[in-house]
Amino acid sequence: PFHGYVETTVHALRLIYAAHQSLIPRTTRRLNDLERRSLIKSGAVFIFGVEESGIKRWTDGLLWSPSRIAGNFLVYKEMNERARRRGDSRTHNGADPGSFPLVNSCALLSPGLSPYGDDQNTFKPNALVKKTITVTVNGSELHLVSYYASEDINSGKLKKLSSRLDIMSIYMPPDIFRLNNLRVVP
Repeated sequence: PFHGYVETTVHALRLIYAAHQSLIPRTTRRLNDLERRSLIKSGAVFIFGVEESGIKRWTDGLLWSPSRIAGNFLVYKEMNERARRRGDSRTHNGADPGSFPLVNSCALLSPGLSPYGDDQNTFKPNALVKKTITVTVNGSELHLVSYYASEDINSGKLKKLSSRLDIMSIYMPPDIFRLNNLRVVP
């Protein structure tokens, strides 16, 4: 599997195509509580299809801010438990705080930049960021969910996809993806 930072839409497409071709594993079932606690961390990347996995809504048990659009990705920032207790209006408004709706139109967040303020009362110190994108490959929707901490990107702790020559060198037929649902076509 790939463990690192999904920087661009093209990198996400390469990872999704590699998973579609079974060159890297796809998530084929919902994670249990133990797996969530051990696998949901900075650098984790999950790719799944609804039909294959039965996962209609990705859940990870963490508390997330409302989504922000960044290019073709939806981006969420991990929130403090205190924000939930005091009824902060920026929480998920009663939705499962560890989930997000699967949507077709999702974008890119540059390292170190955040579409969120730095309100220490709302966000966890060293908060995780969840970055998601959904694309259609050969008629099947595949979802990519990645997690990272900005500090890990800035320090170089998380590798970028360009370090995986096996994935970067895969030929991707130009008509394999339906890209008309992306906000910014690569």
